[in-house]
Amino acid sequence: MANGDLQKAETYCNLGLEFSPQYADLWANKGLIAMYSGNKGKAKEFFIKALRYNQEHLQAYQNLGVLYLEEGAYGKAHDNFKRALQVNPDNLESRYDLGLTFMKMGKTKEAKKEFDTLLAVNPNVANAHHNLGIMAYEDKDLETAFEHISQAAQLTPDSAEVWHDLGTVLMEQSRFAEAREAFGNCARLDEKNSSCLNNLAVAQRKVALTDSALKELKDTQTAENSAPAMYLLARQYREKGLLTEEEAAYRKCVKLDAKFAPCHFGLFQIFNEAHKQTHAQTACKNFMKFGTSEEFPTEYTTCERFLANDSF
Repeated sequence: MANGDLQKAETYCNLGLEFSPQYADLWANKGLIAMYSGNKGKAKEFFIKALRYNQEHLQAYQNLGVLYLEEGAYGKAHDNFKRALQVNPDNLESRYDLGLTFMKMGKTKEAKKEFDTLLAVNPNVANAHHNLGIMAYEDKDLETAFEHISQAAQLTPDSAEVWHDLGTVLMEQSRFAEAREAFGNCARLDEKNSSCLNNLAVAQRKVALTDSALKELKDTQTAENSAPAMYLLARQYREKGLLTEEEAAYRKCVKLDAKFAPCHFGLFQIFNEAHKQTHAQTACKNFMKFGTSEEFPTEYTTCERFLANDSF
């Protein structure tokens, strides 16, 4: 069975049972073989037979508990994990699974007790830390949530789910730069995880908006309230990836001075990147109307090419 040859393993079990039909270990092994083969019904039947012949069979209780837990029969899962712990109170696997069962049943107090007991023996069980962090987050205890989930991230740095949950806690704590890093790790590990990607963008935006230098610049430029000031602010927003704020600054710019060509070109860049062709055409035409090729040679050439290509 250790080599993955389940058919041969079952043959040996059946031969053994011909000579010792009441040998609990063989029935438990048949249960494992059925379990690994995906035949959960047969697996339960064999584990129950093992317990009929040995009511102190730890692995039979443990594996029955796992099967019941997987199918959502939490009461039966609870009973089997409890019996496993009566056989061996030091069995950490049963302790963890009992805590997880309590968690599924909504009994957070009991779940925390089991996970805390487990971690007192082995503080390096990442899933126990993760689950304690999830429950703390649900209880609005953000500091405890951060403590446990960050520990889980250290123990399992390749878990996208853990990094996602750590980022979620950090966002609630307004620790946006750290949240950005956590969601970045999640996105790196799971490139198709839309929640990680979306939250990464939100965290990046929060970092930019809370940047003290940018805030000071915004206050200064807004107080000046001129087209050049709004243009400078818009470019800073662009560097930070704040497209909504960038567009708003350009719009305010052309409202203050409709002939300020650089802001029309800035609007063209935004619309062109967003594939808003009609708006991009208008912005380019306004730029060329108020700007010259001598003042803005690169920008002017860009708009000429855009309008020429767009006419075909």
